[in-house]
Amino acid sequence: PLITLILISMRLSSSAAFWALLASTAPHVLEAKQAKGLRRKLVATATSECTIMAKEYLAIEGEPHREMGLACELDPDDAGGISGIRAPLNLSPHQRADLMGMIFSGEVDPGVDMLDIEGDEITENKVFDKEVKIDPVVSMGTKVSKAPSAKARKQRRLALTTGDLNMLLVRVTDVNGLVYSDDATTMSDEVFGTGGDPANLKSGLEECSWNKINVVPGLGDSNEVATGVIEVTIGISINGSSDSAIEAAALTAVNAQLGISLPGPYDYVLFSLEDCYGPGCGWAAYAYVNSWNSYYVAEYYGQPGVLLHELGHNFNLAHSGLNGAEYADHTCTMGNPHFSDDGFQCFNPAKNFQLDWYDDSEITEDPRTAAYSNTLTLVGIGEYDNRGGNPVVVRLETGTGADYFVGFNRATGPNSLNDLGDDQVNIIQVEGGNGQSYSQSWLRALLSANQSYAISNFGGTGKTVTITVNSIDISTAPGTAVISISDGTSTPSPTSNPSSEPSLNPSVSGEPSSSPSLKPSVSSAPSSKPSNVPSMSSQPSSEPSFEPSSVPSTSNQPSSEPS
Repeated sequence: PLITLILISMRLSSSAAFWALLASTAPHVLEAKQAKGLRRKLVATATSECTIMAKEYLAIEGEPHREMGLACELDPDDAGGISGIRAPLNLSPHQRADLMGMIFSGEVDPGVDMLDIEGDEITENKVFDKEVKIDPVVSMGTKVSKAPSAKARKQRRLALTTGDLNMLLVRVTDVNGLVYSDDATTMSDEVFGTGGDPANLKSGLEECSWNKINVVPGLGDSNEVATGVIEVTIGISINGSSDSAIEAAALTAVNAQLGISLPGPYDYVLFSLEDCYGPGCGWAAYAYVNSWNSYYVAEYYGQPGVLLHELGHNFNLAHSGLNGAEYADHTCTMGNPHFSDDGFQCFNPAKNFQLDWYDDSEITEDPRTAAYSNTLTLVGIGEYDNRGGNPVVVRLETGTGADYFVGFNRATGPNSLNDLGDDQVNIIQVEGGNGQSYSQSWLRALLSANQSYAISNFGGTGKTVTITVNSIDISTAPGTAVISISDGTSTPSPTSNPSSEPSLNPSVSGEPSSSPSLKPSVSSAPSSKPSNVPSMSSQPSSEPSFEPSSVPSTSNQPSSEPS
C-alpha cells in the first residue's frame, strides 16, 4: 500500500486529489510506521511569500492560558495546490517576541501582511502537519512585507464586520468516529437560533451591533444536513494530531465535499470538534485573527459568549484585560466571556470604536491642545437607538498608538448581562494601533458620579488630563453620564450658553444668596434706609456731599473712608 501511494503521489502531487487521497489512506500507513518507532519527515523549500497568521486560544476557566499561535498561510504552490493551508512558524524566542510585538503594536496586521519565506524549509512530520522553519539568525523585521505581490493580494481576505454575513458550521468526525454528541439540528439551533434558542451567535452579533450585522446561516443547499450545518469526516485522528493538522484535514474534507476552496462563498466558517487531547489542551475554542475560521471543542460551540469572543478575533479584536491579566476586563466579551448557554455581553468602548458599529456616534477629543476642557453627555450602547445625538464612544487622542476610550457602561438592552461596572463610566487604553487594529486593551478605571481619573503626562505633553464624572442618571431613557475632561488649565465649558438678552423680570428667591455678588446691583431709586457703612469707590461721587468734611483732604484722590 505504501509503494502504491508513493507512485500515485508522483502523478498527483500538485493536485487537490492527492491531498484528498492522502487524507483517507495515509493515516493507516503512518500508524503502522509509528508502531515500529519510525517517523516520516518530508522537507521542501518554500518558493513564495506567505500570509502572516495569528490564532488566539480561549482558556477554559481555571486552565492556564495558551500563548498566541503564529503561522503562515502558504501559497498553493507550497501546499500541494491547496489554498488555505496554514503552517506554524518555527521561530527562535527572540524572533517570536519580535513578531508578536509588531502585531500588538499594530505594525503588522495578521491576515494581511506577508512574510518572505522564499528558500526557507517547509517540513511535514505527519500528514497535514506542516511547519515553516525560519533561519534563527534572521531579523523578523527584514522578513515582513507591507506590500505583498499581486498574487498574494488575491489570497488575502479582510474580515467583514457589517452587512449580511454568511456563516457555516462544520460538524467534524475523525477517522475513529469521534464527533461531538449534539446532532446537526441541535447545533443549528444553538448557533443560529433556528429552533427557537433565544441566545445564540446570530442574536448576539445582531443585538450588539444594533443590526449592523445580519447573520445568514449557510446557503440552503443540499450539502446542509441542517440549516447552516454540514458534516464531514476527516482521515486522521484528533487524538494525537496537532491543531494545524486537524485544521488542514478539515479544510481539505470540506473543499472536497463542497467543490470549493474555503472560505469560498462563506464569510465565516466554524468547526465543531469532539474534544482536545494531549499537551496544550485546556482551551474551549480558538480563532484566527482577522480571518474567517474558528474551532470549538465539546459543548463550547453552543455557548453564545464563547462564540462572540471567537468571532471577535475573526473581526481583528484582541483580548481585554485588567491589571496585567490578559482576560480580566469583564466589561467586555473579549475578556473572559460567559461560559454558559444563558446569554452574552457586548464589547468595551475601544472594541466598539474598532468595529465601526457606532461610527455615527463616536467622537475624538484631543486634550493635547492648549487650555483644553470639555463637558460631554454619554449614552450607553445598550440605548444606542435612543441616543439623541449624544456619543456612545469618546476617543482621547494621545498622539501615540496608545489612545484612551471612554464610554458609559449602561447595563440594559443587549448589554444587560454585563459582568462588571454596571452603569459606570469605563476608561480603556489600547497598547497600540490607535484603536484601529489588533491590540490588547486594558481597563484603566470604572467611575461613579463625582469620581475622577487623572492621566499624568498625557501624550508626552507633561500635562495631567483629568476625566471627572459629574453625574449619572439612569432614571431616564436613555440613561446618561455627564463627564468633564480637562487639562487643569481652564474651566470646563458650560453645557449651555447664557441667554443673549437679560430677563425682563428678576427671579424671586425666598432665601438670600450664600455669597455676596462680585458687583453691586444697580437701582433706579434710592434705598429706603441709609446704609450702616458708606459705600467705597475709587472714583469721586457724582454729587457733592450734603455736609462739609471737618478736615480738608490732602490727596488728589478721594478718601476711601468717610472723614
